[in-house]
Amino acid sequence: MKTTNFFFRYFLFLGLFSFMISCLSDDDTTNTSTQTQIQNTVQSGTWIISNFIDSGNDETGHFLCYSFVFQSDGTLVATSSSNSYNGTWSVSNSGSNDDSSGDLDFNIHFNLSNAFEDLNDDWDIIGFNANSISLIDVSGGNGGTDYLTFVKGTPMDDCSSSTQSTIQDNVAMGTWRITEFIDSGIDETNHFTGYNFSFNSSGVLHANNGSISYDGTWSITDSNSNDDSQDDLDFNIYFNLSNDFEDLNDDWDFISHSPTKIELIDISGGNGGTDYLSFEKN
Repeated sequence: MKTTNFFFRYFLFLGLFSFMISCLSDDDTTNTSTQTQIQNTVQSGTWIISNFIDSGNDETGHFLCYSFVFQSDGTLVATSSSNSYNGTWSVSNSGSNDDSSGDLDFNIHFNLSNAFEDLNDDWDIIGFNANSISLIDVSGGNGGTDYLTFVKGTPMDDCSSSTQSTIQDNVAMGTWRITEFIDSGIDETNHFTGYNFSFNSSGVLHANNGSISYDGTWSITDSNSNDDSQDDLDFNIYFNLSNDFEDLNDDWDFISHSPTKIELIDISGGNGGTDYLSFEKN
């Protein structure tokens, strides 16, 4: 009788063990299948960001002019009519055995110091279909919750207007400093060391170094080109002064912009040379 009970328990154990292995195998297969499905989906066509909430702040506007292509080699290409940035992307298994897309991480990385670095994360997937993928990241501590949604499509038509509004909102927040001013090949950055610049929404440009204060004007205007890009926009600066600040006066063209940095250029007609001006947020 004891021998019979031993073999019964032994075969019962083998049966349960085989069942557990089978279930785990099924979970892995399902998860791998979902991972492959998401990878295939995002590699099809071009995508845009329809929603990006960074710790409660809606920053979708920073990306409205960009289309995103998820290439099969893991390269993520973001392109507007004037800029192109390369990053990386992947879909990886976070190691859970729960057979759902919640086990998968959607990894994005741009090695940049502009608005695109805010997209960098191992995002959790909260939903996806052939035309949309919704992502979330819950930061540890009090870091807040971020949301990112890609939808299949092309950037909005009136990109110039959207970009103009975005830049105006960005520069009107906080104070800025000049980190580069090249005047026809001569580095004159040091002329503005210690000055903080405030771009007031009223159009007043205020420069102050703690003891000396100057007021000028600033604006962003559309140069009326029919091409919807930031290349159509002018960053206008004017100080009614006869000192170093008058050298800043110009209708500058944009090289790049982000919430923390503005790079400008002016190419003079004839042999006037090329000027460069960069502001960075304090």
